This record gives sequence, structure tokens and C-alpha cells, in this order.
Amino acid sequence: MFDVLIVGAGMVGASLACALGDKNCAGNRHLKVGIIESNGNFLRGEFAADGRASAIAYGSSQIWQNIGVWGGMQSRGVTPMHMIQVSEGNLPYQVQLRREDMGQEALGYIVENSVTLASLWEFARECSNLELICPAQVLDIEYVKNADCDLMRVKISSEIGDQYLETKLLVGADGGRSQVRQLAKIKITERQYEQTCIVTTIKSERSHQNFAYERFQESGPFAILPLSSDRACIVWTATKEETPALLALDEATFLQELIKRCGAPLIEKLGKVTLESRDRANYVPRWMHSKTYIQPRLVLIGDAAHTTHPIAGQGMNLGIRDMNALANVLRLAHQAQEDLGAIAVLNRYQAKRKWDNLGVIWLTDISNRIFSNHNLFFKILRRLGLLLLQISLLKRVLMYFMMGLHQSPK
Repeated sequence: MFDVLIVGAGMVGASLACALGDKNCAGNRHLKVGIIESNGNFLRGEFAADGRASAIAYGSSQIWQNIGVWGGMQSRGVTPMHMIQVSEGNLPYQVQLRREDMGQEALGYIVENSVTLASLWEFARECSNLELICPAQVLDIEYVKNADCDLMRVKISSEIGDQYLETKLLVGADGGRSQVRQLAKIKITERQYEQTCIVTTIKSERSHQNFAYERFQESGPFAILPLSSDRACIVWTATKEETPALLALDEATFLQELIKRCGAPLIEKLGKVTLESRDRANYVPRWMHSKTYIQPRLVLIGDAAHTTHPIAGQGMNLGIRDMNALANVLRLAHQAQEDLGAIAVLNRYQAKRKWDNLGVIWLTDISNRIFSNHNLFFKILRRLGLLLLQISLLKRVLMYFMMGLHQSPK
């Protein structure tokens, strides 16, 4: 019998496992935690070093610091963002968000996903109260309540065949197409965008100086995220109509189009640019929100509970804040000898996270619609918005929330 059984050992699920681990927290020693992951490559330490990266808010890095995993990520390589420049196409309207404005060492960090996963899995292996169940696939879940017991029974398929696991609390951290959410029959609201995000990595002749760029264009946001000293991750939002042609371009022509999107001023700073990754990873963004995050003995976190447009890079940070809120609720409940799967306990988590998640989902949706719109009214509105953000107080308020400083790491 597990106290907590987590489905999904990606960045959010593995973070929760580490937060409930006993390596740096002796109080967790008597918590029996299992984590189910279908990707056997993770067990072998293979984390797809394809250049894909996530923007980690300063507040999220502090959450990882408190758990004890941030040092491992830093040793493998994280890139601090000292400045983020927001602009619309080639127009002179620009907003520069600088670390000095908030008195912090960085606005946030760009961390390659392989670095994050390798660090989390290394930490998890050093926790004596964690059991890694990998590779394994969830086949079914059943809430069992009778006179003798009240638990969640999970049927899994692994290399040793089908088996049943029992837990006081089942955590769905298995992504936007969550099997746990579907098996629990939790309804969602969702909207797919008529856009595709193309992800690739470039190498430049000169250093990016830890500057990140978000350029809003007619097809959607075009983000340039710094990696190491002379590399950058590109997240290029293209329309549904132009995506097939862009993906079909040969390498030289694709690079030419990418350079155009970067804009002449930026290319002048970076010098000669080459493509580092040959692959063009791509995905269709969507926003999704679960009607509820909880059921008896079941809880959803991260993309299993909600997804958002990647504009402003808030999706991963919402998942980290979910994980942190749930870990704090469970640790306090464990100390008070409460039932971890009780609705009264899980309601504390949902109350902490629901409105923050909904607020970011709606804000990113509205921002994408305003900045990906040809309508004259919206053109005037977004230019006015960029001008208003030159006001110091408004800019500081925006940065405060973007950096995740409104959510305590403890």
C-alpha cells in the first residue's frame, strides 16, 4: 500500500516525487511514495537531449531550490535571463524587463528539459522512500470503498505482466492527454488554437548576453530564449496554413525565414546564425482546464489539470506551483496524521491553485488573441499596451506575477 502513487515522471511528476522524498526532509521518511512512468528511456538515464527547453520563472527556481534539486540543474547548465524584450514585429514599440527592476539575480532561467529530468531522476534515486515503477502503463483505476477499506486500486502493465497497486492517494501528473483524468471521467473545457509551435535551436557568432526576446507577429509570438553563451531555443508560432510549408523547407531556406523573423537589429547583435538542431519539433497549442482537480483519493497536477498557450512561457511554471502547493498540503496533513486522500485535505490544494491557474490561462489566451490579430482596433490596443508598460509601476507589477513571486515557495 502506497501513501502516494504518482502517474507520470516528467518534470512536474518527478518534482512532486522529489518534494515528498526523504533525501533532504527526514519528516518524509515514513511516507511511502511510488511513481509510475511509461518511458523506459528515463530509467536508463536517456532524456532526449534535443534542445527543447522551458522558461523557468525565478519563483519556480526557488521552489526547486527548497526541494534540493536546483543545484543539480545548475551543475548541468542553466541560463539566467537578465533581460526580456517584448516588441511587435518591426515596430519601434518595445518593453524591456530587466532584472535590476526587481533587484534579483535573474528574471528567470532557461533550462533544457533533458537537464531538468536528469537532475530530478538523480535526486529521486537517492530518496529511500521512493519506488520507481518504470516502464509501466496504467490500464485502469478503481475507487474502492467498503467496510474494510477506502483506497484507490490501480491496474498497471509492466515487464513482469499486469498487476494491481493500492494507494491512499493517486496523483495524475501524466500530461495534457492524461490517462488518469480520462479513467476518472473528469470533464474538461478546451480550445485548440489555429496555430503550431515550431521548436528548434540556433547557434550564433556572438553571445546573446542572457537576453530573451518575445516578438509578436501576425502569425503569433516568436520567442528567442537564451541557452549557454551562444545558443538559443526558438519557439516559432506559425498559422495552421503556413505550418506545412515551413516544416517542408530545406535547412538553408528555413534558416533564411527564421532570420527574417528574428529581425535585422537582433541578427546584427548576434552575428552569423546557424541551425544547431536538424529536427523541427512542433505541437499544436491549446488551452484546457479540468472541471475539478480532485476526486476521492485522486488529484490532478500540471498539464493533467490544465494547459495554456506558451506565450510568456507560463505553462511549466503553473505545473511547478501546483506541485509545490500539493506537496506542502500533503506534508502538513502527514504531520497532523490526517488521511492524505480525504477530500477535506485535497480541497486545500484545489483552493490554493484553481484561481491562479484560471487567471493565467485566460490572460495568455487574451494576450495571444490581441497580439495575433489583424484588426485595426486590436493593433491600436496592443501598441497602447506596450506604451503603458513603459510606466515603471505597471511594469513592476507585471514582472512580479511573471516571476512567480506572488506564490510562496514554502
